[in-house]
Amino acid sequence: MYKLAALAGALVAAFALAGVAVADPPSKEVFPGSFSFDDTTTCPGITIHQSNEERDTLIVFSPTRVQVQRHGIATITANGKTLTSNFSAKIMFDPTTTVTKVVGTVYNVQVPGLGRVLLDAGSIVFDFSTDPPTVLHVGGPHEQFSGDVAAFCSYLA
Repeated sequence: MYKLAALAGALVAAFALAGVAVADPPSKEVFPGSFSFDDTTTCPGITIHQSNEERDTLIVFSPTRVQVQRHGIATITANGKTLTSNFSAKIMFDPTTTVTKVVGTVYNVQVPGLGRVLLDAGSIVFDFSTDPPTVLHVGGPHEQFSGDVAAFCSYLA
């Protein structure tokens, strides 16, 4: 349920620990990447394997304004079924605070003949000063984040 929060938090921590260099604003770096993980919590009793191919663009506007633009494709497999999700989201934060905003589409899974089975899109604002992070704002459908995954899990069962 908190994968989006964990993702945003991991990015904030990674860039903070990496000592993001701040030059004359804005500075821009592009990082292609790929990673995979197994999810055993979204659909109890089903192991979902997700592999992401993505391009992250880090833009440092100032010492207090950083943005990560994520574009990519997630390939989701479980029980012999494969789904894809194109994603495009911005993660915006001020490295001097604990607040992070995520805007865009994190999941958009469509199944031919069934339509949308999972949509996580819009905006969410987190405060990472608490464990788990405090959600300050939610706008838009965030089915994976909120646990509204019945259609998704039903398809993968």
